[in-house]
Amino acid sequence: MKYKKYILFSFYLFSNIFSSFGQDIDIEQLFEDKEYSKVIAVLLDKDTENKLSLRDYYLLTKSYGKTKRYTDGLVYSNEMIKECLKRNDTTNLTKAYNLKAENLIDLNQIKPGIKFCESVSPTFRKQDSVAFQLLCFKWGMLYHKNKEFQKAYDTYNKITLKKYRNLFLFDNNYAIILEGLGKYNEAIKYSKKAVQKIYDDHRDVVIGLTNIAIILQKQMLWEEARVYLDSAENSISKNTPLRSQKYVYERYYEYHQITKNTFYASIYLEFINDINEEIFNKRFDEEIQALKTSHKRETLLDNKLETSRKEKLWGTIILLFIIIVLLSILYLFKYRNIKAAHKTVMTEQKLLRSQMTPHFIFNSLSVLQGMILNKEDNKAVRYLSKFSKLLRLILENSREKLVPIDEELKTIQNYVDLHNMRSEVPFKFTLDLDENLTEDVLIPPMLIQPFVENAIEHGFNKDFKNAEISIEIIFKDKMLVCVIKDNGIGLNARKLKSKSNKKSLSTRITSERLKIFSKEYKVKTEVSIQDRSVFNEQGTQINLTLPYKIDQDA
Repeated sequence: MKYKKYILFSFYLFSNIFSSFGQDIDIEQLFEDKEYSKVIAVLLDKDTENKLSLRDYYLLTKSYGKTKRYTDGLVYSNEMIKECLKRNDTTNLTKAYNLKAENLIDLNQIKPGIKFCESVSPTFRKQDSVAFQLLCFKWGMLYHKNKEFQKAYDTYNKITLKKYRNLFLFDNNYAIILEGLGKYNEAIKYSKKAVQKIYDDHRDVVIGLTNIAIILQKQMLWEEARVYLDSAENSISKNTPLRSQKYVYERYYEYHQITKNTFYASIYLEFINDINEEIFNKRFDEEIQALKTSHKRETLLDNKLETSRKEKLWGTIILLFIIIVLLSILYLFKYRNIKAAHKTVMTEQKLLRSQMTPHFIFNSLSVLQGMILNKEDNKAVRYLSKFSKLLRLILENSREKLVPIDEELKTIQNYVDLHNMRSEVPFKFTLDLDENLTEDVLIPPMLIQPFVENAIEHGFNKDFKNAEISIEIIFKDKMLVCVIKDNGIGLNARKLKSKSNKKSLSTRITSERLKIFSKEYKVKTEVSIQDRSVFNEQGTQINLTLPYKIDQDA
């Protein structure tokens, strides 16, 4: 009961730690509230950890567009396209194509934009018609800006959905395209429809009325054009953007020049110069404010990141401490309960303790701490992932008398990967399995690993280069044979170095286990260790004849 209380308390702490990490910011709510700068800051923080989902890519790209950072938006739209292609997600791919087209037109990259739309349009399927028609909005205006009016007209006629054709954007753009084709009457018709739809929006009314005046001027209907220009000017209010005001005054200037009224032309030219100066001053003030805001945001973000790093560091240390406490409790609990059990269980328990010694655990923690202090965050996360996975596999396999051979090999692979990540002498590891070996073959756990550990720990010195360890498992005469080879200093050199012929603890334990399994399963088991010099090769070779069982329920 005492041990159960400790375990429950440890799991309680463990769950509290993870619950503190799980309080994520609601990105969707930030985007809905038009907090685009905050959306960007949060998602860029996620991007440093390679944790962006396709939805995150979409929100990040849209937020860059909303804040007029089109170059950044183009970069992330390209990243979203790559991720969609990698994941074979055609639905989100069409969204990514539309995002890229938006950024290209906003960046005024007309010809690259046309080339892009032409190249991706064939990839849209019948079920992607809605996304394709959205693309046509940008594609058509790219043609218009390139003065390819007929192609723009044909592209906009591909927009057939009623909800899209009823939009102000469709009527306004369609009118501009018709004007380019010289279809002035139709252009006026669609311009008037656009103005009618957004009459309460003074900014759009100003532009719409001015566009009608331009078309009338091209028809040389000067008096009617003057009426719409006057209406546009009368619609200007204090909330009307400066660029919209400038657009009206430029048309007035052109009108008075054409009608040879130089006095009024000069007046509107002065208006235009005044607005240009005001636009320049406003832009300058915005740039200064943007720099101040950016500096403030970066400072806040740096503070947040520093706090986050400290929290992660302490969280990792506490998490590892809990794992060690849990493992210690579990080992102690199991040891106390099986002390008087069969010799087989005792032998397996000895091997388990030698397999994952405190020395190895604390070495691993020291390596992990070094990675964190060196700010190798990605490497530390990968190392922690492999370390925790190895612990989990060892604990799971230790409960079983027999495990599937592929599970045992996964444990060995994780053990080797972990050693390679922290080793000063990294080595190449290869695994060769008999083609007749199936996953329903069961073997006792932790028979192979001790010999791999010996090869790693004693087979290579610090100056050793091109180190290699290989495992080959084959069926031979109805026996399962495992051959472990390394190209290290060799068995003879190890004996000279240690000045002892004494077998290692893990080797003796494994030999004892093999004898027990041989009697229990009535199969031949054997272990032999040779210096590869007898084969005119360098290193050590271990031949293990493993006990096995075919799982009939698999």
